[in-house]
Parts: sequence; structure tokens; C-alpha cells
Amino acid sequence: MSQLRQDLVTGHWVAVSAERARRPFASSASAPNKATPTPSCPFCEGHEAETPPELLAVRLAGGKPNTPGWQVRVVPNLFPAFSLGVHKAIVEERGIYRVLEGIGVHEVVVLSPSHREDLATLSPDHLRTLIQVFIQRYTADCADPSLEYLMIIGNSGAAAGASIEHPHSQLLGLPIVPPAVQREMAGVARYRGECGRCIYCEIIRYERASGERVVYENDHFLVYSPFAGRLPFETSIIPRWHASRFELMTTQQQQAFADALHQMAGRTANAAGDPAYNFYIHTAPCHAESSFDYHWHLEFLPRLTIQAGFEWGSGITINITAPEEAAKILRATSP
Repeated sequence: MSQLRQDLVTGHWVAVSAERARRPFASSASAPNKATPTPSCPFCEGHEAETPPELLAVRLAGGKPNTPGWQVRVVPNLFPAFSLGVHKAIVEERGIYRVLEGIGVHEVVVLSPSHREDLATLSPDHLRTLIQVFIQRYTADCADPSLEYLMIIGNSGAAAGASIEHPHSQLLGLPIVPPAVQREMAGVARYRGECGRCIYCEIIRYERASGERVVYENDHFLVYSPFAGRLPFETSIIPRWHASRFELMTTQQQQAFADALHQMAGRTANAAGDPAYNFYIHTAPCHAESSFDYHWHLEFLPRLTIQAGFEWGSGITINITAPEEAAKILRATSP
């Protein structure tokens, strides 16, 4: 029998229904995500002139900006969702509606010069370099007083909304704190008020004690399938210590995060057939204190199913793979 499960932090409801997986074409939303280089790819090495001038690049052997020889490269998005302004965004009243200028930043982080590399195939050392680049750009953009929130996201594969095959992620700066993050912060405050404890620390303690949804852990991070996971093989990476700000990781913690990311992405690719996916990092708002009551975390969403009328109409997602079963498969899979 199916179950309705509620996310402890956000209150979001999910229907876990393994019976739905028996439908014809139930998992056909995403073909294997095998990228093929094309001569027109602007993110491939040697095509640096086809992007805006780079904001940051890691070149182990040195070299001039906007030339080949890089490991990770950051450029402004050529078609930004948000653009830099000269002042803080101002709310306007338009009749019964409210409008806020789309002031912000939108950057592209090219994960590798290789068209075929992705999170699942990048080495832990390369992933650590990528994390350091994320932190550098995050720190630089968060200093802008017009921005309230910075979000790092990744879309891989057409089913996940990627318009370019070459592996890349994006950093978006907003003049507001997104509603999804506000719901998490409200859940933290609610639980603290009711129980006097951190809701994320409680989840970590419970999941480690239970073990049935744990995929992998190291000294600093837990990789697990959330109890109310919305999609098949959805996983999260969360720091095991009370940490609200992604960018404040130590060098040792960055290495541990790279290890957790390598384990999570590799196991998912091998277990689920290299699916298209989305990921994002939720962290504290830009100008919050480092002691802010929160745990930053990464959420990883393989695109193995498609949302339909019930999901859009009800706001309740149907997950056709129980998180416990997904975690069991991922634990048994090599990265």
C-alpha cells in the first residue's frame, strides 16, 4: 500500500507508491545522459572566445585568461535570468500586484574542459577544485549589498532543463531569499521553538541510528535518501556538524565534501543508468550571521519520472521508489 510522507522541515507531502513503477514507460523520462562533443559547443576547450570574458579560471600550468589550459572556468551567463543593477531592487505596487526588479547575478561554471565529463566521472581532486571555485565566486558575489541570496545549481541532460550538453553548473544571485529556502528556515525556527533542538541535527542523528536510508558517510558529511524524497533515487548531502554557511568550510571539510559528492554522483549514475539530474545547494542568506540556525546542504534530483496533473494540481509529488529501497541499491553500488 502507498504512503503519504511529510517532510519534517518544509511540511511538504510526498506520496510513496511503488505500484506506480509498474506502469508502462514509468521511468522513461530520461534517457542515458551520454554527451557527444559538437564543433559548436561554446564550453569546450579552445572555444573560449565564444563566451563572455571569464570571471575566474583554474589553470594549473598558468596561462593567459580566456585561453585553453583550464580545469574549471567561470563566465557570465550570455542569457542571464538576473542582471547586475546600480542599486538595491525596489518593490513596486502595480494594482493588487507587487513587482521587484530582477537585479542579481547569473554565472556559468564550466565543470571541465572535456565535453564527456560530469559529476559522476570527475575525480575527487577535480571536485575539490570545483568546490573551491564555487566558494570563491560565492564569496565575491555575496559581498554585493543588493543581493540577498546566492544559489548554486546544476542541470544535466535535456530532461533536467539543460540547454547545453557540456557539463556545467550555474550560480544565481537574487534580491530576495527564495520561498523554498524560507520554508526551510521557518521549519528550523518552528522545531527549535517546539523542541529546543536543531531539526537538521535531529534528522542526522535519527538517520545514522536507523541506517536504512543512509547511502554513505565520512567524518564530516552524511549522504542519505530523504524520508520524504520527491523523486526516485533523490539524495541529499548534509554536514554532520552544525554549519549554516557553505562557504565557511575548512580545507579538510572541502575534501570530505568532494568525497561525498563523488560517492553520491557515481553511485547514482551506476545504479540508475546515468540519468539526467538537477542539483542545488541551499545555504544561509548572504548577510546572515555565521551562527545562523541552519544546516547548508546539497539536494540531488535524478530525473527518472515526469510530474503530471496530480503533482501540479495537488502540490504532492508521487515517488515510485521508496527512499529505503533506493538507499539500499545505492549502498550496494560502486561509485
